[in-house]
Amino acid sequence: MTGNSGGVVVVTGAASGIGRATAVAFHRQGATVVATDVNRDGLAGLCSELDDRARCATAVADIASGPDVVSLFSQVERMGGCEVLVNAAGIGVSLPLIDHADEDWDRVLDINTRGTFLCLREAARQMTERGGGAIVNVASVVGIYPSPIPEIAYDTSKGAVIQMTRSAARELAPHGVRVNGVAPGPVPTNLYGTPPEQPEVPMPLGHGTVDDVVNAILFLASGKARWITGQTLVVDGGWLLR
Repeated sequence: MTGNSGGVVVVTGAASGIGRATAVAFHRQGATVVATDVNRDGLAGLCSELDDRARCATAVADIASGPDVVSLFSQVERMGGCEVLVNAAGIGVSLPLIDHADEDWDRVLDINTRGTFLCLREAARQMTERGGGAIVNVASVVGIYPSPIPEIAYDTSKGAVIQMTRSAARELAPHGVRVNGVAPGPVPTNLYGTPPEQPEVPMPLGHGTVDDVVNAILFLASGKARWITGQTLVVDGGWLLR
């Protein structure tokens, strides 16, 4: 945690994957967590597995919707304001470029880029009033180096998240708000709506897990990273070295 008292950790995409694991990890550290996703059943399952449900609130919201995001952060404000935001929501479409439909491009960019921006903006408004905070955006190694599978919209959206992280960090630093990112390599998640599977991609350090990414998120959100901002930490087992 950043050190401000009475704040809330907001985690998007919290019904599954990296978002879910992140929400659980912060809760286990004693944080009050607001978990948000479009998946109502997934959110209900998340809170049911936590010991102290009084410190877990859920909000069904489409982060690509401005009104939904404003409503979400109004709830957070009533709970004490946002101390940490983890932008973990994301979707992907794996199709060759020539087969990408307009709506495929729009939906991926809406969730991954617009949604990250909308949540970042609302969190920043509360954090500047509170005197500080920490934002961690979940990008991807394919925002740095093109994916070996065809997913141009996803690659583009994550590259935008990395630049958004830098731009926001520069602007918000005078207000005590740190903005960093993580760029995970291939880890078992259900990004494409299928059950998690072990990625068939060789990595110098072997295959990683969602928890490897969560540990980096926890560090960047903590006081141990108080002098770090504008960075995107690659967590990929050496995938980019191939």
